Amino acid sequence: MSATNTKTELRSTGSKDKTARRIFIILFLALPLLHLLIFSYVPIIGNFVVSFTNWKGFGDLEFIGLRNYKKLFSNTEYISMFKNCLWYLLAAIPQLIFAFFLAVVINGKFRGLNVFKGILILPYLLNGVIVSTIFIIFFQNNGSLNAILDTIGLHGLTHKWLQDLKLVNPAIASISIWRYYGMNFIMFFGALQTIPTELYEAAVIDGCTKMQEIRYISIPFIKKVLFINIILSISGSIQVFEIPYIMMNGSNGTLTPVIQIQQSMYDNRVGFAAALSVLVFVIVLIVIGLQRLLVKDD
Repeated sequence: MSATNTKTELRSTGSKDKTARRIFIILFLALPLLHLLIFSYVPIIGNFVVSFTNWKGFGDLEFIGLRNYKKLFSNTEYISMFKNCLWYLLAAIPQLIFAFFLAVVINGKFRGLNVFKGILILPYLLNGVIVSTIFIIFFQNNGSLNAILDTIGLHGLTHKWLQDLKLVNPAIASISIWRYYGMNFIMFFGALQTIPTELYEAAVIDGCTKMQEIRYISIPFIKKVLFINIILSISGSIQVFEIPYIMMNGSNGTLTPVIQIQQSMYDNRVGFAAALSVLVFVIVLIVIGLQRLLVKDD
């Protein structure tokens, strides 16, 4: 009889402990979930509602339907700012290729590796204002780039890089290669370090070339990291802001969606800025959705 009572008491105590643990977990998660709801989801919903108005940031909301969205898709100036984003996406191709092959070449452990990685990641750590100032000097008419071309005898290649409508966007987009390849390198290098060395040793014994090792061992093992870098590059090209804004303030054909959002807010066109931000948000969601479809968990 006493044994039965003891078992009942133990079950009751265990049940109480589980209930208390569940309550503790709920209370522990309540504050961050409330924070997320108030400062993330509510503003997103509110921004979506404002995108259907011509609100100026003050006064009453006047609903105008899809007029803001029609303006985005009918005005060539607004369409061209998305075309400008393609330059930043194109710049990501050599950036990723260079970072990947650099990671492959130095894959391993050697003295001074951490110092070398620190040097590569340094451009990414620099403030956007500093980077912009460096490249304003680099690309200006009497700047470093034209001086280098003159010095090596390539006078015909000197240009007004920041004034030429055909060159200004590729010139500014090329900055991202220098600034972000270090971050991509660190991600690729970290992923390559997780590949068992026995696989490479077996490949050497089987007579595989270096390119075959990359194709059949390196790339399949770091496929997810590769796709993450691609997704970051695509979403980053849509959301690019600080470098073209600081260098050109969106002038001379360098306007991007985020710069336009900032300028629309400054001009009290909050409804239009909200519509554009919703469009950018949807594009990023589509990109993330494609990534989830293309890279599924094994």
